[in-house]
Amino acid sequence: MAKAVRTAPVGSRAARPPIATPGPGRTSLVEYFRGVWDELKKVVWPTREELWRMTGIVMATVIIFAAVIGGADYLLSLGVKQVYTSSQSSSSQNSNTTTNTAPPVTSVPTAAPSRSPK
Repeated sequence: MAKAVRTAPVGSRAARPPIATPGPGRTSLVEYFRGVWDELKKVVWPTREELWRMTGIVMATVIIFAAVIGGADYLLSLGVKQVYTSSQSSSSQNSNTTTNTAPPVTSVPTAAPSRSPK
């Protein structure tokens, strides 16, 4: 029977830092937006060249996937049409001896216009 081996004592784990809760001074809307603005200053924004390159990559990817999905849809629709038309033509060959004796469809009369109360 194998024994479980501990590699480090349980108490040596690094403790998580406590979750920062807003203090009493961060209750106003102005303070909230000031904190948002401070965080936005820390963001590293891409240069214009990087932005154009990444936009081009996204656009090319969208076009490629649209072409692949559109092509697959077209090919599958051709296959479904082929199966559907071949099953209809075989069923119509079997029913050549039957004739359609249903009466012709006539238009349905419309309801009389309602009177508005005066």
